[in-house]
Amino acid sequence: MPPLEAFGPSIAIGLILVVMLWFALGTQRNIRKGNELLRWLQGGLPILGRRTTLRWLGSSAVELGIVEPQPPFREATVVVVLEPRDVGILWAYARSRGRRDFVIIRANLVRAPGFSMDVRDPRGWTGRPDNVDETDDLWHARDWPGGGVALVGRGADEAVVRSAWNRLAKESAGIWRLTIQPIVPHVEIHFRPPVTDGTTADGVVKPIRELAAALARH
Repeated sequence: MPPLEAFGPSIAIGLILVVMLWFALGTQRNIRKGNELLRWLQGGLPILGRRTTLRWLGSSAVELGIVEPQPPFREATVVVVLEPRDVGILWAYARSRGRRDFVIIRANLVRAPGFSMDVRDPRGWTGRPDNVDETDDLWHARDWPGGGVALVGRGADEAVVRSAWNRLAKESAGIWRLTIQPIVPHVEIHFRPPVTDGTTADGVVKPIRELAAALARH
């Protein structure tokens, strides 16, 4: 029987081939999934602006820049963040921690909001609260429907934010984060897209625009 050392090069080559095959298939899967989400987003993007620019950031993210944004937006960016399917170990770890494909919308308004508020669903990948001193009298912690947590700044319009959160939760597969602040970006929203078969993103984007319009009046 040959010594085990004799199989070392063959095992190494086999592992390299497996990693390369996984990378190729994972990249193809992410590109296909990304294109599906981009088609879904097309139905809602005119609500944000007339034209968009598109840029792939590796194989796990796509950035859409909104050109000529519609009022009350001054600037807007949409980022589609995909699971790292091209790296098996990283994908397994991230998925075990709750990561899924999700969308980030960041927007600056023609008029900055007059208050700060940060709502998180801690079950989401990006919903875990940051280290904020909740004893600071500028912030007040609130329990949020569905197990979320809200940090509310002085003078915040909780009813407007709650209405937007509930509508987004209904139209998406889950909202992880909704942040409003006087500094840029004025609005940042993280959500999981719904099943895209036969649907468009206008049901998700409309509540965001209505929220932005309400904030611009504060």
